[in-house]
Amino acid sequence: MTAISPLALVALVSASFLPLLPHVSAKTPEQVFTEERGRIVSVDMLNAQGELAAQGSGVALGADQVITTCDVTRQAESARVRWSGRVFKATAAPPQTHLNLCRLHVAGMHAPSLALGSAEKLRVGQPVNAIGLPHARLGGKLKGNSSEERRNGRDRICPMCDGSKVPGLQEEHRRDPILAEGAVAAMRPYAGSRYMRISAPLLLGFSGGGLFDEQGRLIGILSPQRVEGESLAFVLPSDWLGSPPEMTHIPGSMDPKSADPRQGLAWLNQTLALEKKGDWRRLLKLSQQETRRDPSNAAAWFNVGIASCNLKQYSQAVNAYREAIRHHAGYADAWHKLGAAYANLKDYENASQAYEDALRMDPDNGEAWYDLGNTYHNLKKYAHTIHAYRHALRIDPENFRAWYKLGVTYDELKLHGEAVEAYRKTVVLQPENADAWYNLGVDYAILDERDRIREIYQTLRKLDPSKAERYFNTYILP
Repeated sequence: MTAISPLALVALVSASFLPLLPHVSAKTPEQVFTEERGRIVSVDMLNAQGELAAQGSGVALGADQVITTCDVTRQAESARVRWSGRVFKATAAPPQTHLNLCRLHVAGMHAPSLALGSAEKLRVGQPVNAIGLPHARLGGKLKGNSSEERRNGRDRICPMCDGSKVPGLQEEHRRDPILAEGAVAAMRPYAGSRYMRISAPLLLGFSGGGLFDEQGRLIGILSPQRVEGESLAFVLPSDWLGSPPEMTHIPGSMDPKSADPRQGLAWLNQTLALEKKGDWRRLLKLSQQETRRDPSNAAAWFNVGIASCNLKQYSQAVNAYREAIRHHAGYADAWHKLGAAYANLKDYENASQAYEDALRMDPDNGEAWYDLGNTYHNLKKYAHTIHAYRHALRIDPENFRAWYKLGVTYDELKLHGEAVEAYRKTVVLQPENADAWYNLGVDYAILDERDRIREIYQTLRKLDPSKAERYFNTYILP
């Protein structure tokens, strides 16, 4: 039998594997803001005496329709909308209280139609743009009020997006749109779509504003809430703006007929807040209670899986994710997490199958490709490993973990020239990675690049003197 070279094997595997979806070019947050800020309206709720009782944001859906949250419209007698320098009387339509969505009919507004996206196509970590009207004019950047937001460099209020003042209004009524950049932090299936929490810091008055993706499509309505002692940014998916979904059971309630219709979202808010806090035992308890009330609640089973994994109860996590999938077969996030649970149990065959199923549903998930690469590496399927890491890097070229593991895999195939390129990418992205520098130096020694060897040694002396000493004794001394 003719032997196949490692590079040829990689090419053969790549030709027969899962395809990637084509990437759509992204707009900058400032471009999205410039194009979509005109769709954000000010919603004023008035009491019986015509005085301002509450104020929030809204999104003009086109024609004479505005969508906002019921948090804004609740407990008021009448409404008015301010848009494009004009004030309009608004009439409330029957509310969708269980979804916290309220529509206003605004005769004569004639706003242009807008492009709708879908929460079904989002994933955790994806950049998003929140636009709303704060209660007061603010300048400069607004830093997040949590460690998660401080870690995310995208989370800020756009300092250049104050907007121009609307003529003809009193100063206290001038409210200009503000852009808050962030990322999708968590999602759960609910009412036929995916309810989400984002990491962007939202200001007072943003409730009812719009969340837009990188193509400028409306993907949700902002619904900030205070939960577990912290102000969190939740989003009502734009998928709910069509036909209202039927609710057969409200999470956290034994009887949907007698329950507060807002209780379902309140339950989701609390579980997402507990996840953010890392309070795994309370999240586990609350979610297990819900699975006993409603065994078909995929979000509750998913929560059980997340909490169990973080408590290192991996077998319980596997069972929970399998139940989530049983009740929501297209739950790509659950397939992905199931793979991670199997991998923690060192059941790499089932892990790879779960990751592959996740990628069939969401082939553009870079983290799933990276995790699949790790699993193939543990199975010593090195050609498949390289293929998976390459997919991860095509989606996120700055994934230094994938570059490093790609270099390790090339080394195991004795493809040292390819390994050098992977490690060089790693140290550009993560210059403090002493392991990557050391491995790069080993490959230079194998390739007999003496000048490079001395450069690596000098770098290692600064990063890790013990590694530098080992490298010197092995590769520099004659």
